[in-house]
Amino acid sequence: MSSQILVLHHADGSTTDVELYLMPRVNFEADKVLITSTILDMEYPKENILRFTYKSKDTKINAPKANVKYSTENGQLVFHGVKSTDKVAVYTVNGIRVPVQLTHTAGNDVVLPLVSVPSGVYLLNVNGKTSKFTKP
Repeated sequence: MSSQILVLHHADGSTTDVELYLMPRVNFEADKVLITSTILDMEYPKENILRFTYKSKDTKINAPKANVKYSTENGQLVFHGVKSTDKVAVYTVNGIRVPVQLTHTAGNDVVLPLVSVPSGVYLLNVNGKTSKFTKP
């Protein structure tokens, strides 16, 4: 997977990368170039910008650091080998924490009711180690 980047080539030989997911707006005024979005404002003298190009940025997600074994039982996802003292969180693949009600069993398992999670791909983080799971 890759994302697109707007590359500004400056007269001094340097470049500036602006990721297109920021949805930058480029405006040319009499003596300057303005690049704005909801989170950035850039201004350059017009003679400083030689050209614009685009490039792709690799956004491949690396393999998880550790795999937690899991199974589905009675409409629940059961993660095996997770202690009650472990810090456990569920995230979307976009990095947004999912508010879920996890319960711990006496046998070092964590139970996630599947009805509380929409279909999709998720990341389970246990003490900083991440595993991926999918809810169909």
